[in-house]
Amino acid sequence: MVWYVIAIVLMGAGVGLYFAYKSQGAKLFQMKSVQTYLASDLKQEAKDVEEGLGEKGSFNKLAEVKGKVTCDNPLTSELAKKRCVHYSMSINRKWEETYWDTDSEGRRTQKTRQGSDSVAHNERSVPFFVEDSSGKTKVNPEGAEMIREKVYSDFKTGELGGSKVSIGSFSITLPSVASVSGRRTIGYEYEESIIPVDRDIYILGEAADSTGEVQIQKPSDKKMKFIISVKSEEELTRNIQGTMTATLVGGVIAEIAGVTLLLLRIFNILQG
Repeated sequence: MVWYVIAIVLMGAGVGLYFAYKSQGAKLFQMKSVQTYLASDLKQEAKDVEEGLGEKGSFNKLAEVKGKVTCDNPLTSELAKKRCVHYSMSINRKWEETYWDTDSEGRRTQKTRQGSDSVAHNERSVPFFVEDSSGKTKVNPEGAEMIREKVYSDFKTGELGGSKVSIGSFSITLPSVASVSGRRTIGYEYEESIIPVDRDIYILGEAADSTGEVQIQKPSDKKMKFIISVKSEEELTRNIQGTMTATLVGGVIAEIAGVTLLLLRIFNILQG
């Protein structure tokens, strides 16, 4: 029975990796096929549509924009205290526990495993502008896939549950959980990533003037990607191509292993 379960798991993993490969391929195709626009070009096209139709708010098209992030009222990240238009902060408790493992013959062995739990997580974004040589384009970041820059990473060892931890002006009282779960706390991991102000940025989304001005936003077509990235288009392309190769190879190996295991089991049954 265990053989069948392992074979099915491997074959399922192969299918999952195949769909991941297809998803990355769709993202890469969109990035390569969508045109890059200057702020002035988008505004002119929106104006042409308005004049042609006699009404404002009908312009929308997929577009890439590149330039520097600017914002009149930026955020300040919670841990690193950096000026930004988006941040993601997390605190995770790392733990270990002892447990008993029973093998197929009923023998019990004591083992130790490690894991983590989320203690705190917070994300915030504000609208901002991308400035290029021709002007500025507004960006509504809601719903975007954020490819951020890590600006804070720290690990504090020991059980801090019930203690108030402060980093700059940020503070949190960590919950006491060891006595409840039976898990021993190794320590707490603090991380924060941001989209900083004045940083070169790449954005793929939909340009539209439905709000009265041209802005980049989440595409109305759910199949289309919305990406805000501190990495350049070229860096993203290389990363996606690498991921596609890894998922394709992994998927093929998992599928072959699963099918082979299943066939061997069937062959052994027939021989027996």
